[in-house]
Amino acid sequence: MDSAKKLISWYAGLRFEDLPNEAVEATRTFIIDTLGCALAGSSAPLNTELIERHLLWGGSPEATVLVHGHRLPAPSATLLNAAMIHSNDYDDTHDPTSIHVFVTVLPAILAAAESTGKPISGKDFITALAGAAEILVRLGYSIRDHIHSGWLPTSIYGVIGAAAGAAKIMGLAPAAIADAAGLGYAQAHGNRQALLDATLAKRLQPAFSAQSGVQAAAFAQIGVTGPSRIAEGADGIFELFGGGKGDPTALTRDLGDQWEMKKISIKPYPCCRSNHGVISASEEVKTKLGDFSQEDIKSTDIWVTFYSYSMVGEPFEIRQNPQVDAQFSAQWTCAHTLLYGPPGIQAFEPKRVVSSNATQRLARHINVHTWEGDDEVLDGNTPFRLSRVAVHLKDGRCADITHENVKGSPEWPLTAEERRAKFMECARYAALSLDPTRLEEAFSSLESIDNQNNIKPILGMLTAQPAVV
Repeated sequence: MDSAKKLISWYAGLRFEDLPNEAVEATRTFIIDTLGCALAGSSAPLNTELIERHLLWGGSPEATVLVHGHRLPAPSATLLNAAMIHSNDYDDTHDPTSIHVFVTVLPAILAAAESTGKPISGKDFITALAGAAEILVRLGYSIRDHIHSGWLPTSIYGVIGAAAGAAKIMGLAPAAIADAAGLGYAQAHGNRQALLDATLAKRLQPAFSAQSGVQAAAFAQIGVTGPSRIAEGADGIFELFGGGKGDPTALTRDLGDQWEMKKISIKPYPCCRSNHGVISASEEVKTKLGDFSQEDIKSTDIWVTFYSYSMVGEPFEIRQNPQVDAQFSAQWTCAHTLLYGPPGIQAFEPKRVVSSNATQRLARHINVHTWEGDDEVLDGNTPFRLSRVAVHLKDGRCADITHENVKGSPEWPLTAEERRAKFMECARYAALSLDPTRLEEAFSSLESIDNQNNIKPILGMLTAQPAVV
């Protein structure tokens, strides 16, 4: 049997009682973090226009658009919510495989749950999410060492997890869940060119996958069949995306006992994960050096892995989307941190990036290097690991800091206070003002979501006006 088929079969039979406490706790944490990212992303450029276009298209009022409260067909609501989640590049990352996990599976499962018209318990929601996340991560591991760097793992695997997750929360039979996953693979896509060209299409690619996942589940519900040998088939993931190579044991090894999804990281900064070690190291450099100005800096050097260099190492320049240009620049994020501290959502607003003359000047004088012996440096670990920042001042002071781990990872987790602060920060940037009392109620309900008999009322607390559920 194809190893992916075994994985999907395991997922179809997964129950809440099968989840260890650590998987439940992790999923609850990622639900809160992902919904918070959606709140902030609702005000990102062009999301309002995307919503207006979908309202023009109309359709059955099946699922809620977060913050705005509109009711649209499940695939439309899924795309819009996923686009908002990913807009600020603030959503989670599974560091070893470079996958943004919940941006695809959460909006898909949420919209599919609403579309049933039935109460959805917190336990069922967590079960569907935890297992779908596990599918994504294990697929990522299976060809991690072979996938071409031009492919976008989030989009490729996301559609499969979103499809299976939507089918499971809809209560489909195991055979239909397998068909949904196969129909997801039939729509697998995702390349990095939008990222390299710094275009807004980058934020939509996971949204396309999430939307396709919901459509796949709906098609499976009416009897459309999908391929079953999605990993080891002649044109499966191993062959097409892994260059003919793959590890089938990664999909099923210790399945149900070892939960890889618990290793997903929460982002402390709203930018490419490759910049996070640079930012935390720069912050420590700034603290160690004490007071200094831009004119005091003699030289600044950064070392990152080869993978991170390909993401954030090119010389900084402003092109058609300043927000993305800054989010994917080691030089810009380092410069901002040295001058003003770690950048938050506001720092990446396009107008602020364009007007940040001091940051731009310093960024253009920062040198970025890759580590020698990159393979040995990584040693099978995350491609974002090991960032070094060295700053020399004209008065002779210097600081040279290396961070082996990345903040927000299981090795360096955010505290409960930091996670709450991130959620509330995101809420402040919502496109429409959210009632503080309802927001507090939402946060409290999300913290105990596994005890909720119906999660749908929570959505009304995360909209400017109570959503009809």
